[in-house]
Amino acid sequence: MTVLESPTGEPRHAAAPPTRRRGRELQQAIYQAVFEQLREVGYAGLTMDGVAAAARTGKAPLYRRWPDKEALLVDALRDRLPSADDIPLAGELRSDLIAILRFLCSVCTICADTALQMVKQQSEAVHAMMRERISEPTRRMILETLRAAEERGDTRPGSATALTAGVGPAVISYQNLTAPAELTDEFVMSVVDEVLLPMLRGPA
Repeated sequence: MTVLESPTGEPRHAAAPPTRRRGRELQQAIYQAVFEQLREVGYAGLTMDGVAAAARTGKAPLYRRWPDKEALLVDALRDRLPSADDIPLAGELRSDLIAILRFLCSVCTICADTALQMVKQQSEAVHAMMRERISEPTRRMILETLRAAEERGDTRPGSATALTAGVGPAVISYQNLTAPAELTDEFVMSVVDEVLLPMLRGPA
């Protein structure tokens, strides 16, 4: 690194030059810079210039792919989040409910950063992406799981509804808001065994 002399005679370091990277390597550096900048300056202070500097790249690669910081942030968060398509379903009520709620817990852990919590409140695009990638698929998967269980006779007739499918995610969401440290695997299993299964199998 080049050392320059300041007007006061004290040494100062020149800014690091851009690093030559391409493809996935450059993309990951940019995404990492997005999250670093969020923690340092918040969503309001997030800029394309700041991200480019933190990623040690020029602004041109950013603007070639993303028109603004919101589009960049949505892609960065989408890249970091797991996909509901990867939830391992076995066709058995209890294990499938546990798998889906575990997935939701993993998302809560990833999004636990205070800066990301603020972004979800301030950016409609991020909120819409989270709904499309996380909320809607998991509720649909739970409802399909409940319908299959009802057809097999594993639950009481009429128990597979949109309302009952939303109970598990609602409990996870509430726990994440009030006591995120207790959002453990044991908690997930207790939700399934003590709340969902009794509700689905009990008397109408």
